[in-house]
Amino acid sequence: MKDEFLNFIEKQIKKAKEFVTSKDLWVFLFFLTISATLWLMQASSEKGESTIQIPIQYEEIPEGFCKSEQLCPALEVTVTDQWQTLFKYHAKMAFAFLGYGFDTIKIGREKLQEGKNLIQAKSFEAKLKEQLNANTKIESYSPDTIKVSIFKIEKKTVPVKLVGNIRLRPQYIQIGDVTISPDKVDIFGTKETLDKIDSLETLPADSLFGDIFENTTKIVPLRKSDNISFNESQVSVEIKAEQVTEKIIDVVGINKKNVPANLTLKTFPASVGVKCKVGVSNWDKITPSSFTLVVDYNKINSKSKKINVEVANSAEGVFGISLHPDQVEFIIETKTEQ
Repeated sequence: MKDEFLNFIEKQIKKAKEFVTSKDLWVFLFFLTISATLWLMQASSEKGESTIQIPIQYEEIPEGFCKSEQLCPALEVTVTDQWQTLFKYHAKMAFAFLGYGFDTIKIGREKLQEGKNLIQAKSFEAKLKEQLNANTKIESYSPDTIKVSIFKIEKKTVPVKLVGNIRLRPQYIQIGDVTISPDKVDIFGTKETLDKIDSLETLPADSLFGDIFENTTKIVPLRKSDNISFNESQVSVEIKAEQVTEKIIDVVGINKKNVPANLTLKTFPASVGVKCKVGVSNWDKITPSSFTLVVDYNKINSKSKKINVEVANSAEGVFGISLHPDQVEFIIETKTEQ
């Protein structure tokens, strides 16, 4: 069985070799070529429909104005003609990069005015026909109207906003505000666009400001926008930080407020201790005068013999304030007339 199958394969291979080397193959190929050529000639003489693309070039506009961002890059023209002519058009587009493409449609200043401009594609038909075969018929345009908006450029100064979280190392604090330089930037665009913008954001800067434990300055890029332009591409951001330490002041006097003119409010004790946290650079600057402590007559509870002591004011950079004690006993006396 196996031998019979192999013999069959050998016979078929032998017949194929004989056909390839025989005149029959060349005769077959000759007539096939003639048939294909005749078919192509017949097909190319028939009419068909196709779409060609004509690039659009927008000439520069007067200084101080800008064009709309989304401009039509090319005009699509649907044409009918013999297929051989349509093939030539597509070949011309294919080799446009070598300089053999269709001439561009130029939209210059004479066609553009401030505001919205609507340019009919049909207005370019005469120039288009100069590039087409005399028998080529233009069926339609897409788009049929080219829209170009020209706007006057205006300027607006807006603050720069840092985007991102600042993470400090444990037991460290930020000193003062974040310093951004420049902190304001001039932006340019249409009035309609600028009216919607109150600040210019940076790119997210979380990765730049993690584990801060000393004065740190980083360059942060500004977020780009398609609708506006600005001269600055980045800003410098400085963050000051230092280690936290504890400060204890044993005696800080208590003030009274909202006490009626005919009464006297006395507290026992007359002063309390203050414990707070502060940066090491300010430790020596914190004194009893750095705090204003008060008791409020209006907050006296008739059922209690004590009143809360409140922090009315404290020096900049002080936080985590606690009072010891935070309540004091009091008595109210009527003033005697002199």
